[in-house]
Amino acid sequence: MALLLAGGAVLACSPASAQSLVQVGTLACQVSPTVGMVLGSNQQAQCVFKPIRGRQQVYAGALSRVGVDVGVSQGGPVVWTVWAPPVKRIPRHALAGRYTGASSSLAVGVGLGSNFLSGGPGGVVSLQPVALQNYVGVNVALGISGLTLQ
Repeated sequence: MALLLAGGAVLACSPASAQSLVQVGTLACQVSPTVGMVLGSNQQAQCVFKPIRGRQQVYAGALSRVGVDVGVSQGGPVVWTVWAPPVKRIPRHALAGRYTGASSSLAVGVGLGSNFLSGGPGGVVSLQPVALQNYVGVNVALGISGLTLQ
């Protein structure tokens, strides 16, 4: 059910609806374990942006959720496709900034989740999950997620 509710976020964050965005690479984050605090959670992340052209960039990140978040989940990898306005070269630290969007997850033992985010410099970057995340733990979450990269 939680995944269905977040599915509507696909339309809001879809690059097809933002005509001037192109795929510029992938952002892979290793996220720390979390304990849901009923109304939200916070996780630290180490992220690597791999642009289609150019050198990879490393970011420290923090992933937060506001909404229903109850339980415990093991950390793990999260990978997004990065969509942004077309440029010849992606500058260093180009993804630094704050992103927000819809998220959901459900795990009893093993489960699934998704985070669709947009924001960043100028608010023009879209992060779309490459696949549903695999979660290990006992957790139910639905709400608004935030990702800060620095």
